Amino acid sequence: MSHKIRFLFLISFLTLIFQDCKKELSVSMATSTSLSDKLAFVVLNGENWKPEDGAEFVKIHIYPDEGFQLKKVEIDSCKSEFNDAVTIYINFDEISAAADFSAKKATVNFEKAVFARSVTINFRKNKELCIGEVRFYDEKDKQISLKLPNIVEGSVIASETASPVQSYDVMNLFDSRYEYAWASDKKGKGITLDFKFKETQKFNKIKIWNGYQRSDQHCYSNGRLKSATLTGEDGYIQKIQLQDILGPQEILLEKTYKGNSLRLTVNDIYEGKMYKGLVLSEIRFGKDKDWFLIDPIKRSQGIAQSNHLQFTSSNLNEILNRGLRGIEISDYPAEMQSTEMISSSENSDEQGNVRTDSTWSLRMRSDGSFFMEGDTSDQSEEFRKTSKFYAIGNYEVKKSSVDSLELRVFGYMRKYSSTFMEKYSDMDCNGCGRDCNMGNQDPDKKEIIFQDFITIKKWNGNVYIQNTSSSRKLDFQILEMALE
Repeated sequence: MSHKIRFLFLISFLTLIFQDCKKELSVSMATSTSLSDKLAFVVLNGENWKPEDGAEFVKIHIYPDEGFQLKKVEIDSCKSEFNDAVTIYINFDEISAAADFSAKKATVNFEKAVFARSVTINFRKNKELCIGEVRFYDEKDKQISLKLPNIVEGSVIASETASPVQSYDVMNLFDSRYEYAWASDKKGKGITLDFKFKETQKFNKIKIWNGYQRSDQHCYSNGRLKSATLTGEDGYIQKIQLQDILGPQEILLEKTYKGNSLRLTVNDIYEGKMYKGLVLSEIRFGKDKDWFLIDPIKRSQGIAQSNHLQFTSSNLNEILNRGLRGIEISDYPAEMQSTEMISSSENSDEQGNVRTDSTWSLRMRSDGSFFMEGDTSDQSEEFRKTSKFYAIGNYEVKKSSVDSLELRVFGYMRKYSSTFMEKYSDMDCNGCGRDCNMGNQDPDKKEIIFQDFITIKKWNGNVYIQNTSSSRKLDFQILEMALE
């Protein structure tokens, strides 16, 4: 009898242990649109995290190594109660939900568990953010244990890099952002990446996000790595092969690497349909279940500092990390106009459509990214056409002066057009469109890679934005905008 009791006690004890065990989820990519002195990973292990002072519309993107069942998300504030909405986006823009608030906690509880490949938190106009912790719960409402990568000191040098360097710098391999990647200039075979680790590292696998993973169009338009050779100290040599796929891929090494210096030499590439050279989005190094990456925080802080300086020199720094909203106008105010300004008096297109309404919002962030949304209406003799634009991408400062900035904006855009307007919600979800691709051939629902050139000026408290491109993808001429 005593043996039976002991056996039942053991079974009950083990059952209790397994019931209390948390699921473990590896997360090797996490980033934010603004940061002060810590990477976004820290919100997942309970360390306090802050964006830059005064930043609004801050987003945190969390990309787990594999999809998982998510029932609830909790976000703790470490300073004060949230003062504006907090929205959770699952799989970029596939699912979205607004958080409920209780004291200093924001909670999203989905009616049914969702399969999450990515989680984005948009803090809207919440100011003076301080995030204490972000927690995920599975379909049984049990907290998920998150396994995070180690952050190590080191560097990487590429034998060549495409321009602009800010968008394609080789340290982008560790920034956890699909919209920034490393790109070679025009070459492929023979290019080298030299990794230096401050302390000796040991790993037996590498994880690579091959190509430009912002979208499938970006990926296949540019070259991707097909094969390479790794060389290191003590005669270390290892050849690797990569698949031509979206998403991360793990490459197991036949020989474990140990050392401080590693060179990757490109042997062959999958050629891009539009551009020469190759692109890599992210790299991680691993040993068994542990991953590590080179600390990118100095790189991220450097980008923000550079953008703040350029916007400050043109008296436009206040629009960074803020929201702008406004309407399209036919021309600049008379007192602003000069002989150097491009006239924009046209009010109809070649088909005789007259622009009757045009409202836009813009968010420019110090990390070099932007989001733009627009609603337009055009009237012809026969019908009324409405269009909606969503553009997510990066910007490059081409020229700055004391009163204006000239920028190249480029990235990924969706355009919906119809004779009636369908309802779409705010799409400022992610900073990339990789999982948003509809693969739709409908000419009224277009997704394109784009670039436009815009000039930003400030006058009498308003911000004026002119699209100077000869063939505009963002369909406006001049916008008169103000801070939200």
